[in-house]
Amino acid sequence: MKKQVFFRLSISLLVVVQIWLTYVTFSHPYLGVLVTENSRGEWIIGKLEQGSTSLLMNLQVGDRLIEVDGMPAAEHGTIRKWKAVEQAESLVVERNGQLLPVDAGHRKVYVGTDFYPVIGEALCLSLAIVLYRKAGNSSSARYLSLVFVNIGVIFASFGASVRGDTLGKFLIYSLMLLLPIVFLHFLVVFMKEKGQIQFPSNYLRYLYFIVGVLVCPALCYLVPDLTGYFYQLSSQFIIPFFLFGMLLNFSFLAYVFFKFRKQASYLTTIIKTVWWALAVSFVPFIFLSFVPKLLQSEPVVIPLYTSWFVLVFPISFAYLIMSKQLYDIDLVVRRVVFTTVIAAVPSALLTGIIAMIFSETASASHLLFSFMFTLILLSFVIYSLEYFATKLQPIMFPRKYHLQNALKKIAVDLQSISSFRELKEIVLVDIVNTLEVFGAAIVFQYNDRMETVLAGDISLEEAESLAAEAAESETESMLTRLDIIRHEEYASYLILTRKKTNTFLGMEEVQWLNLIISYLAVSLENMHLIGKLHLRLQSLAARLPNEQASQDFIWFRKLMFELQEAERKRIATDIHDTTLQDLFFLKKRFSSLMDTTNFSEEDQETMSNIIDYVEIINTNLRQSCFELHPHLLYEIGLLRTIQKVFEQEAAFCPFQLEFHAIGAEEAEAWDLDRKRHFFRIIQELLNNAKKHSQATKVSMKITIEDDMLLLFYEDDGVGFNLHKARDAELEIGTSGIGMEQMKSRVLYMDGQVDVRTSRGKGLQIWISLPIKGAVLA
Repeated sequence: MKKQVFFRLSISLLVVVQIWLTYVTFSHPYLGVLVTENSRGEWIIGKLEQGSTSLLMNLQVGDRLIEVDGMPAAEHGTIRKWKAVEQAESLVVERNGQLLPVDAGHRKVYVGTDFYPVIGEALCLSLAIVLYRKAGNSSSARYLSLVFVNIGVIFASFGASVRGDTLGKFLIYSLMLLLPIVFLHFLVVFMKEKGQIQFPSNYLRYLYFIVGVLVCPALCYLVPDLTGYFYQLSSQFIIPFFLFGMLLNFSFLAYVFFKFRKQASYLTTIIKTVWWALAVSFVPFIFLSFVPKLLQSEPVVIPLYTSWFVLVFPISFAYLIMSKQLYDIDLVVRRVVFTTVIAAVPSALLTGIIAMIFSETASASHLLFSFMFTLILLSFVIYSLEYFATKLQPIMFPRKYHLQNALKKIAVDLQSISSFRELKEIVLVDIVNTLEVFGAAIVFQYNDRMETVLAGDISLEEAESLAAEAAESETESMLTRLDIIRHEEYASYLILTRKKTNTFLGMEEVQWLNLIISYLAVSLENMHLIGKLHLRLQSLAARLPNEQASQDFIWFRKLMFELQEAERKRIATDIHDTTLQDLFFLKKRFSSLMDTTNFSEEDQETMSNIIDYVEIINTNLRQSCFELHPHLLYEIGLLRTIQKVFEQEAAFCPFQLEFHAIGAEEAEAWDLDRKRHFFRIIQELLNNAKKHSQATKVSMKITIEDDMLLLFYEDDGVGFNLHKARDAELEIGTSGIGMEQMKSRVLYMDGQVDVRTSRGKGLQIWISLPIKGAVLA
């Protein structure tokens, strides 16, 4: 609670300070008139600052300042405090014995002193807010936010400080002393958090204490008579202490580097990143502004401009903390060096052309500025070319961008393919739309059959004919055949029609198509291998003996059955949610059309037949959904569900169908899993009878004897050779796979099955299952 109150008070104080500093900055022009007091107590203009309004006034160095805003010069507040004329409207100076009035209220906007600080402040405070909100749970992020706030307030104070505002100068002085210590504190916390490097942080308290002691003289700024003396005194150790603080930062990093340089690469990358970011941030600021000012009282480049480099460090680490990733600093430096070298040649040529065209007016400083500006601009453009090319790709290279997006979509969609038929909606439609062809097909050719999926306007016969001729000859055709994969057991082809624009495929489209084919080859091969594996697993699960040793494989049977049930439920749900709903709305549309349109009797009869046919399709699909996912098992129970199935099948089966359940009510006590397995056994027996028995009569009977549920199946069909069926290798679609599935379920339920049959003598099956069997694994 105390922390929240302190935080809110700090924010409120920061807002008030910001309002005041902004007011001072934009309510007074920056005069930039520095004065000195001679031995006679007269105030003489000693310097007119660059980028100030004084350059537009009728002032010269050496003029004697007589009055400021109607009062003697010595009584003006900014002269007494800072030996500078600021926040004034009018001046009176003496030059060559003449008194000259000067209007100091002329306002000219200077980007450097007026807007650069505001932009820098807005950037720093915005980054501090974003960093705190996005990664406020990170200690290093909170301290980095303080670094941003520190730099932002320094930027905000600059405009007011140069205009002689006491608060602005106090903040500049205090925060410049504090900045290197806050940096050091951040580095200690950052190394602990990101590199797991523990360092004692107690000494930071002493550094903060020293800063507090050094800030105390600045409190004398509030006393005008003492301000001048203490201002000169405090100015003497701002720069040395700042340089001392930065020396501590670099010493700390040097210690870390030499101690941990041989450890993990992640830590090494962190250290190198910190080194480069800190060097880029502070080397220009220190060696172009502070050190020259300390040695010769004048900076090479004024701190307002070199201070922008300071933002490199916190911005780099704001990215690092929020993204939780490091960039490869060696790669970044290498790219910067090479782009600078490349940009140097055209920059030199352009500067040479400028020198020849403006040979009379262009000075060496102008040419140097032109060269540096061009070099920096070209280096930035070359370095960021890859980034901007990627961002502008939809505009500059729309076709390539479209193909890449389509490739990503197809690559993702291929991961969800589980059957050959799904290729149409997942891949073929995208190929047709992307390449703008009339149609496309994928042909899967086995030794004895073909499977084909089509999309768009393409002939099935022509596609399969072209695929069949693939291994023999190249015939003239309007279709294009591309090999996907050739295998001993199968071959697959992609068949394409011509483009709708009647043009050839471009180079980018051909490369894209080759990538798609490589993806398809892997996907189709995986589907083929998974299908074979699934078939062999089913056969293995059915052939495991009903012995004690087979209990070790009960998990295997359970897995196979669960996969089957999950797939059946998925298919049933898809049919119910898509096709059945479409049929329902189609029927409603037809009925509505009949009610609102005056059809002839013949047309009405045709429409009624269509509606009836839609209803038949709807009924058949609902029956298929029920067979895939028998929801009635947990709505009306096992025996009534079986009875309902037999009643429905009796109307469509080509044989007489009988079913009897005598005293089998105890089966209703089974759990849903056992009921589902028993129902699947009944289904397998019925399906085999319809497909293979050629019987005239099929009967099933369920009874209970001695705690065993007995199922007896009998038909008078053609039968089969039992020994030959056991020895045969099962394949998908053969009659034996259903019987093997049925046997596998019986064994899984700890039951027994006995089959009696022979060629031409029908089929009899006895199945016994324990009523109170163990719970399935």
